[in-house]
Amino acid sequence: MALEHVRTWTLVFGVGVVVGIVAARFWPQTPAHAVATDRGQNFAICTGPVDAGVEAFFFLDFLTGQLKGAVLSNQTRNFQTVYEANVFADLTTVIQAKNAEIAQANAQLRRTGAPPRPEIQIPQSPNYLMVTGVADIRRGPSVGVRPGQTMLYVAETNTGIVLVYMVPWSPERHSANQPFATPLQLWAAEQFSSVVLRTE
Repeated sequence: MALEHVRTWTLVFGVGVVVGIVAARFWPQTPAHAVATDRGQNFAICTGPVDAGVEAFFFLDFLTGQLKGAVLSNQTRNFQTVYEANVFADLTTVIQAKNAEIAQANAQLRRTGAPPRPEIQIPQSPNYLMVTGVADIRRGPSVGVRPGQTMLYVAETNTGIVLVYMVPWSPERHSANQPFATPLQLWAAEQFSSVVLRTE
C-alpha cells in the first residue's frame, strides 16, 4: 500500500516536471533588466541598458551640475562611448520658460482678482535624484545614431522639476570599438510638484 502511494506521487511529480519543462520552452521570454541607483551628499550614480546586453553608467555632480555617462568597450579595458550634459544649465532654461508661462497666467489672474502664482526660484543648492527607465522611442533608420533603450530621469527636489534625457546610441560604433562622444539630449521637462518651491 505504501509502495503504491510512493509510486503514484513519483508519477505525479514526474509528469509535473515534464509539463513544466514543455511549458517553459513555449512560454514567451521576457528579458530582465537590472539597474542600479545610489547617491551621496553631493553626487548620484545609476546604470541603465542602452542595447541588448549593453549597459551605460551615469554620474551626476550636484555642485557643478555636470552629468557624465559612459559605456564600456566590448574589446578593451576602457570606455568606448561617453556622454555629457549640464543639468543645472538645462534646469535654469526650463525654469525661465516656466516663469514666462507663470507671468502670462498671472497677468490674466490679476484681471479676476485672484492671487498670483509665485515664480519658480533657481535653487542655489540644487538637490537631485536620478534614475533610469526603459523607453521604446521611435528609432528611425537602423544605421547610425539612434535613441538607446534607456531614458535618464533627473529630478531637482527644490523645484519639483524632472528633466528627461535621451541617451544616443550607435551599435555599429560600439561593435567596431570606435570612440564615440556625444551630448545627452534633453527630451522632456515638467514640474511635478510645486509644494516644494522655496527660496534658499
